[in-house]
Amino acid sequence: MLWNVKKDPATLEEERYNYINWVNDVLDSHMGLCINEFRLCFELRNSHGSFITHWIFTALAKKVQKLELNLHPVGGGFWPPLELYAFPPECLKLFRSPRTLSNIKSLRSLCLDAVNVSGEVLEFFIYSCPLLARLRVVFSLDLLSLKVVGSSVKLKYLDICYCYFMEEVEISAPSVRSFKYYGPEIKLRMENVPQLLDISIGGGYGVRMKHAISPIMSYFHQLETLELGFVLNAENMQFPQCELPKLRHLTFNVLAFSSKSLLGLSCMMEASTFLQKFTLKLQTVYVGSEIVSERKFRDCLHQHLKVVELIGFVGLPIELELAFYLLKSATTLEKMIVDPTPPAVLGTPWEFENYKKKQAARSCAKELEPKIPKGVELVIL
Repeated sequence: MLWNVKKDPATLEEERYNYINWVNDVLDSHMGLCINEFRLCFELRNSHGSFITHWIFTALAKKVQKLELNLHPVGGGFWPPLELYAFPPECLKLFRSPRTLSNIKSLRSLCLDAVNVSGEVLEFFIYSCPLLARLRVVFSLDLLSLKVVGSSVKLKYLDICYCYFMEEVEISAPSVRSFKYYGPEIKLRMENVPQLLDISIGGGYGVRMKHAISPIMSYFHQLETLELGFVLNAENMQFPQCELPKLRHLTFNVLAFSSKSLLGLSCMMEASTFLQKFTLKLQTVYVGSEIVSERKFRDCLHQHLKVVELIGFVGLPIELELAFYLLKSATTLEKMIVDPTPPAVLGTPWEFENYKKKQAARSCAKELEPKIPKGVELVIL
């Protein structure tokens, strides 16, 4: 519904109040003592803050277990986001009252998208909710720092993305299994995370891959999944010497020039002896199709690699070069998946747009067919 009214501000505002009335009716008619999951998903602003705050307190009063506010503006282009709903700091006083504090102890998952929330508020939930296992924060301008510290903390999954003024994250909690961060360079301190198995980390222009991964390298030996997101340039292609003996799934989410060879990514694959799945999420800036490689990379056999996934495929020579290399070097490969959908729109309504471009990419992907070894399945989505 919302995707169809975005171009008409008057219609969008009308739909906002239709949505507000609908949520009010749903909550008023809810007779149960508890709410398992409360999820808001609509482009609401700070001007609607009184309604949103009321809904939050209503859900918490009913001992909600999963709370999600997704107020992300449709289309994504909303910088500067001057009207994001701000989580009222004064709510902390009410949260700390014995009755409310008792109710929020049921919270297991908290996801906030396009909500301005401070580290103080988030830390209150982390330390006051003994069952809180998942925390996800996306597009918060008030979040500057966050500490997840202590053996009593039960948080397992921490996800922080696009918090542009973030400066510092400290994690020291045995319960943490997954950490995902995408944004500006920060001071990251990580220790005492023996159960950490999954890391996704990176950023856009100006984020140095060496700086991003230095704090986590001491945990490479225990990781099972790793995703690195960065701009592909000479500096970011200088991967450190490391070993990832337990890594099963490696993902690169990169922005690259259309002429920049992708073979350098194989260095991290070589360090992952038992890698089973490789995923490339690629966005390109077109500067020509002639492949430029700044140095030679030696061939390496990937004897356990079973699945290769190429997302954002458009049929550039650099993509075909990498695909041919993997078809040759992955001796036990079972499947190569080619998806022309741009990574940035996966899971959104825009995933199904640009049909002609995708058809052209699919035609290019068929160039792989003559090179497909016997027993390997080529899937073109």
